[in-house]
Amino acid sequence: MSTDRKALPIGIQTFEDLRASKDDFLYIDKTKEIFQLTRLNKGYYFLSRPRRFGKSMLCSTLQSLFDGKKALFEGLNIHDHWDWTQTYPVIRMDMSAANYTDIGVVHEKLNTALKENAQNLGVDIALDAVPGTAFRSLITEVSKKYQKQVVIIIDEYDKAIQDTLNKEGDLAAEAMDALRGFYSAIKASDAHVRFCFMTGITKFTGMGLFSGANNFNDISLDSKFASICGFTQNELENCFGSYFDHVDMDNVKRWYNGYNYLGDKVYNPFDILLFLDKGNSFQNYWWQTGTPTFLAKLFEKGEYQAYQLGSMELPAEELHHFTLKNLNLVSLLWQTGYLTIESVIEEPFGGSSYVLTTPNHEVQRALNALFLTSLTDLRQNAHHQQQHALRSIFKNDLAGFEKAIRAMFSAIPYNNYVQSNIQKFEGYYASVIYAYLLALGLKTRTEQATSAGRIDLVMESPSHIYIVEFKVNAPDPVAGQQGEAIQQIIAQQYYAPYLNDGRPIVLIGMHFSEEEKNLSLFEVVEWKA
Repeated sequence: MSTDRKALPIGIQTFEDLRASKDDFLYIDKTKEIFQLTRLNKGYYFLSRPRRFGKSMLCSTLQSLFDGKKALFEGLNIHDHWDWTQTYPVIRMDMSAANYTDIGVVHEKLNTALKENAQNLGVDIALDAVPGTAFRSLITEVSKKYQKQVVIIIDEYDKAIQDTLNKEGDLAAEAMDALRGFYSAIKASDAHVRFCFMTGITKFTGMGLFSGANNFNDISLDSKFASICGFTQNELENCFGSYFDHVDMDNVKRWYNGYNYLGDKVYNPFDILLFLDKGNSFQNYWWQTGTPTFLAKLFEKGEYQAYQLGSMELPAEELHHFTLKNLNLVSLLWQTGYLTIESVIEEPFGGSSYVLTTPNHEVQRALNALFLTSLTDLRQNAHHQQQHALRSIFKNDLAGFEKAIRAMFSAIPYNNYVQSNIQKFEGYYASVIYAYLLALGLKTRTEQATSAGRIDLVMESPSHIYIVEFKVNAPDPVAGQQGEAIQQIIAQQYYAPYLNDGRPIVLIGMHFSEEEKNLSLFEVVEWKA
């Protein structure tokens, strides 16, 4: 790598600030993809990416391009391919700036955006109680003044819906109705539009954007634009100068890479820039910027085991389409960045399905911590207990590990079991422990298939492999005999796939009591072939 280091663009909000600054800021050139997006004479495009993924910088870059600010693109791929003699008036709206607490705020934000654009572009429009009418007037008046078609760029088009999903009543539906009427002005003004680009987190059906003659082209899973936001592995290794000298790149990849939009896998740029700025410290930078409250609420209602979120299959149509009346948790987790595409399955009679998994270590840890909280309502002292459990496993101190597990289940509030029979089911205990261990960052697999059956849980530390079986309300073992869980592991030879690993294999049987809502037996056998 080169020893040159450009300044990290942390806190830089616009492409113009980044490129026109006296500071030599690092910019990863995405203009080859941008040219592919903009080269046609007409186009309506939609891009879904998680928060903090560079969507706003992409919108700002597009605005500078259509504004004809040639000097900003000096040295970039698009510079010698773009017709700089042509400029277009740009209507730009960032819908992320407001906190949408009620429908009045939605209308206020729309009207404010219209007023600001009208002032910037030098036209007069009458604001209307129905913002869509004023929006259509804005498009028409701008096109008339400049004698050109307009460019429309809307960032975070769905923010008002995202903010209201967990509110009481029909506020989310009201917000969708308001936005549907507003965005309908774009299609109604087709003759005046050269290019329209929208970003968001979720592709909501029922918005009227993705159907009709001039429908929006969803490029979220178009391989040509897979890395239009985010950093690829190649970009990390070749564009960051000496920033990654002496850094464990395998660990960087494990922590932050893995987002797959059917092209090269990408890193969330927010993670990478903060990782470098904070002295190469591995932390949950993206997660800490805020987990949507509706996500936690959906977890509480979801009919999923924690381990299922590590590998779930979803038909393509369910992944792409999202409605307020059917808040599909798995689809939402993909669109918000907590799951990504692991592989694509082409169906025999047409169509396809996606296998989804967590993108990386950061998300896996944090997602399971959230899942654990929703399952157990554990908050106080949870971190201390988890770290004790992790240290115990790494020292092969299974008595300490047992103590930590007992303490965790003892701390679960009684009201978690009221009006519920979850304590009767093995899957509940398995999910809690699986989420608990993954939140620690421990390498853990569940429902591992063997020739003789399925292993409930496999844990790995640097020094040992642990084969775990769960039982609920199993009878106490007869004196001198092993419990049902250990007996099943041995009878089914669950240890067989790991005999050539080289690490010692430890069998763990966990029996749980419905009445006690905790361990009734914790049995350990060091396996010797």
